[in-house]
Amino acid sequence: MSASVHTLAGKTALITGAGGGIGRGIALALVSAGANVTVAVRRRATGEETAALIRAEGGRVLVVEADVAKQADVQNAVARTAAEFSGLDIVIHNANAGDSAHPAALEEVTDESWHSQARVTWDGALWLAQAAFAPLKRSSAGRFILLGSAFGLHGAGFNPVYAALKGGIKGFTKSLAREWGPFGITVNAIQPAAATEPTEVFFNQYPEVRAAFMRNFPLGRMGRPREDIGGAVVAICSDEFGFITAQSIQVDGGLYTAV
Repeated sequence: MSASVHTLAGKTALITGAGGGIGRGIALALVSAGANVTVAVRRRATGEETAALIRAEGGRVLVVEADVAKQADVQNAVARTAAEFSGLDIVIHNANAGDSAHPAALEEVTDESWHSQARVTWDGALWLAQAAFAPLKRSSAGRFILLGSAFGLHGAGFNPVYAALKGGIKGFTKSLAREWGPFGITVNAIQPAAATEPTEVFFNQYPEVRAAFMRNFPLGRMGRPREDIGGAVVAICSDEFGFITAQSIQVDGGLYTAV
């Protein structure tokens, strides 16, 4: 494992949508910090790819096939994790609907598009919180982390559904933090900006767009899923972050500063 200090040794984490991209980076970072990890994925093949990387580093991992748009799948993922690792300390809702990345003007939004994204972002968050509450209460340092987006803070032209749903995540985070605080569970959201395979494919096709976009980053680059986004999640899950809750934290190299 790459981390020299296992700050999360003995902890167990469940991550939705960890079959690639940011979710996979978070999973690998948590394993490097000593955590056991459950990779909850809609397609088992992608989860097994992540699991192979984790096992190659000597980590403990469970792959659970779960569609977060289905309550029974979410409940099963939580139950299997708690049974496999004798508890659950960290829950991260990273999954996104496949069509959330496709721009669409308001008049093009269909009922199905709205509901398919909402089932993943909102229903998935609700069901995950409900299922995980009991084991997180039993943890000595429960952590519940939601993936938001700067789009949910400043709005996003031609992607109103995604912006609305991610804006709702901010409110859910704050409400849940108030409700769960007495049980020692912190609840936070992160808004990441990271270079993933789809963004790299896009930027390779349009290098002039890459150059213009990169000028918006004070640090001069996009984040790395494991080192930057995953590293921030490890910090949030550590004891040192134990007094920080109800926050929406920009992990974006300074891309969005008007929080």
